[in-house]
Amino acid sequence: MDISEDEYEELRRLDRLRSDNSALNAWLTIQHAESPAWAEQAPGTWDFSLGSLVRLEALIRGRYSDVEQAHQHEGGDFLQTASWYVGEVHNRHFGTVWQYHPDLMEIPGAWPFVTVPFDRLFEFPDEDGIEPDGRPLYTPVKRLCGILTPDNGHLATDPGIYTPTDAAT
Repeated sequence: MDISEDEYEELRRLDRLRSDNSALNAWLTIQHAESPAWAEQAPGTWDFSLGSLVRLEALIRGRYSDVEQAHQHEGGDFLQTASWYVGEVHNRHFGTVWQYHPDLMEIPGAWPFVTVPFDRLFEFPDEDGIEPDGRPLYTPVKRLCGILTPDNGHLATDPGIYTPTDAAT
């Protein structure tokens, strides 16, 4: 999809707004500070490795009986810090970055997400040719709840979304 220079600059402006704002920065600070206490709730090493996503998924499955129960707790400390952990694993291994639009603070169920950096914008064309920004958005807290749905994949295989589709197809 070809976009004008003005559209490109508007996308860049939105990307900057979502990448650096007081709502996101506060959330990141809180989750980072809470992570040692969170890690104590599950024995073992939480080292931000890809393998730790398997342990985290097992922890979530053992803590919540179904997706509805998890969704009821998605704003709670445990799932918020767990989602921060998942996002940090993605950031450290796949070069993603945290984002959150500050206007979403008033909308229930809107949470920080990770995406590939803006400089990779054109690696992810929108399959339908509708949106100029087709980069994958990964919302960890929603995904942590979603793994409780049967046949909804696994946390360890999720990073495949960061591999761009061939723009020539």
